[in-house]
Formats: sequence, C-alpha cells, structure tokens
Amino acid sequence: MEKGRFLLLMMICCSIAQLHAQWDAPVTRYWTVKGHYNPAFAGSSEVVDFAVLYRYQWAGIRHAPQRVILNGHMPLEFLDQRHGAGVTAYSTTAGNLRNSLLAAQYSYILPTRHGNLHFGLHAGIHDLAFDEGSSRISGNDNESTLPSYIVEGVKRQLADLGAGIAWQNQNGYAGLSLLHLNQPHFYAQNDTLDLQSDSLKSIIPRTIHFMAGYNIRLSHSFAIVPMVWVQTGSGYSHLQTTLRAVIVDRFSGGLYWRSGDGYGFFAGTTLKGIELEYGYDHHTRGMGKVSRGSHELTLRYRFATEQLSPRRQPQKSIRLL
Repeated sequence: MEKGRFLLLMMICCSIAQLHAQWDAPVTRYWTVKGHYNPAFAGSSEVVDFAVLYRYQWAGIRHAPQRVILNGHMPLEFLDQRHGAGVTAYSTTAGNLRNSLLAAQYSYILPTRHGNLHFGLHAGIHDLAFDEGSSRISGNDNESTLPSYIVEGVKRQLADLGAGIAWQNQNGYAGLSLLHLNQPHFYAQNDTLDLQSDSLKSIIPRTIHFMAGYNIRLSHSFAIVPMVWVQTGSGYSHLQTTLRAVIVDRFSGGLYWRSGDGYGFFAGTTLKGIELEYGYDHHTRGMGKVSRGSHELTLRYRFATEQLSPRRQPQKSIRLL
C-alpha cells in the first residue's frame, strides 16, 4: 500500500510544468546533501552524517560555475526529547567571483507510529560577490573562442532564513521546505553611480523544495531507490527524477532525468563507511547545451555518535598496587 502511494505521488509530481531556476542551482546527487535544501532532515539518521559535494558545471565554457556543498548533521537527545543539529555551507565560483553561505540548522523530531516527523529551522549568512539570477552565456560568432558564463557583480552580506518539515522511516523519506523565507535583497554594482535605485535591486526569491524517496528491496543483496525532487519558485518550476540501485550495500549506480536540462548517470562504492560516487550530466536543453557536460563528485562519511564520546580510561585499584 505504501509503495502504491509513493508511485502515485511521483506521477503527480511528474505532471508539473518545468522551467529552469537560477538560485539554488540543482545538483545530481541531492539526496546525499538533502539537509542543505531542507533543515528538517538534520538528525534524520541514527549516526553522524557528513557529506561533501563538488560540481563542475558546464565543461568547455569559460568562467563556468563550480559549486561545493558541505552538509553535516547528527541526532541529539535532551529533556527526554529527540532533536537534530546540523551545519551546512556552500561556495559557488564564477570566474574569479565567489558566493558563499554558512548556516546552522535545528530540527525537532517527533516519533510516530509509522516513522519520525521532523520540524526544522535554518539560519545563515550569505556572502555575495555576484548575482546568480543574472547568469547568462555570451553569444559567440567565432567558433575558435569558447563561450563565456557572465554574471553581474554584487558586494553584500545577507541573512538567510528557512524552514522545513519531513517524514522518514527505515524505508523512505519525504520532505517539504521553504528557503530564503525573508527574501534577502541586494543591489547590483554600478561603476558610474553610487545611488541604489529600485532598477538595480535584486532579491534571492523564495523557493519550495519537495523531496521523496523509497527503498524497494528486491532481495537480500539488491535494492532500488526511486527518488524525486521538485523545486519551484516565482515563475519557474523544476523536476528531477532518479532511479538508484544498490548492490550488497556496497556498490551503487543509477540514472536520472532533469526537466528542461537533460539526463545523466552516476556510480560509486562504499568502503568502511566512506561512500564515494561520481556523476556525469549530459545537457540537451538550456544554457548547458553548448557545453561538454557537467561532472559531480560526492564523498560521504557516517559513523556512530558513540565515537564522539571520550573513552573511559581503565582505572586500577590502589589495593592491587
């Protein structure tokens, strides 16, 4: 019954109209850093979970963006209640310009009959050097010259708030979040005027993220995990569907499709708790169509919370000395 509901939900999501988003650029292996997009996933596992994602966007385009996302979280218990704490950060570069974010995350975990319900909050600081919403690829008549990724400059530090709700059990998860709740605003740089006019004012628009996944174990050593990510905001929506296969909990791989962009594949392995995976994107639409594709690498490490506690040193009785 639960599987049927999940598949029905995926079909509904697939019917949503799709366009590209500029801020909160999509990544391929989003489930490894899903806490970055929804603070409610902080403390969603019984272990300390730390992941790093590196994305080299649009190979073959000069000054093309590169992104690094770091996301770590762990469960906590105090006042006889379960909680989650996390930290997330990202850095996006475009040529010699860089945007970054550092944020703290908290979630309250409410156990239910069929899983855990999470309520999360996110608060951080953006350090902006360019407007990601102004991005474009320069036209080029000279075939010997590579196209360029162009953005407008910005100099500003901004507070950023977000909130989310999520549900998770041993077999699946689903989460809904609202990021950039306060719609941080800034002014583009102007080399000729010092005035800040409304025509130069930009905002980081609110974005809604819905993520869901379900683990379907076909045998003791083989499982498939269908997943969906819907991202929507002011005037756009974006859909990504993924099918991931896991063999003996050690080898993984799969395919994905992203609306208005293209498709790709990924593969990886897990050894001693360290998960390493590589993905390649082939762009058939949008700005990435003129590139040679995108590359993505993720590293994830999970360990028991007991390893953070200091080990008790053995004590000798003075009676035996």
